[in-house]
Amino acid sequence: KTPQVPQASASSLRRQPPVSALSAFSLIPTRREGPPELSYFHREAKTGDVSTYEAIFKRPEGYDKNLHRCDREHAKSRGLNINEEEMARPVAVLSSSEYGRRINKPIEQPIRDHARINHVQAEFYRKNGISGH
Repeated sequence: KTPQVPQASASSLRRQPPVSALSAFSLIPTRREGPPELSYFHREAKTGDVSTYEAIFKRPEGYDKNLHRCDREHAKSRGLNINEEEMARPVAVLSSSEYGRRINKPIEQPIRDHARINHVQAEFYRKNGISGH
């Protein structure tokens, strides 16, 4: 008997070539899609896939009188919430955000065993309301 040779179907011919047959530069993704924990900014991207053509030629119509120049969208940080974004990250991206970052977290618990005022209050002032002087 002759061995059976499988017929090549159209779907198998349209398959991706093996990785070894691709160029070294062909597997670079256009965008990184992953969890925000693995990104540098620790956030998901707000913008979708915007092509260069759309960014240049499909600008929104109108004029914003509050902006410095019409072509600078985030001039003077209008429309940006930098502080909320920095506080949501576990590690600050901006070095200026490190100041005051841990203001609500005490470094160590205060130990009041040797505080003099506690001994004075316990010995001098009585709990029955009669002072010792």
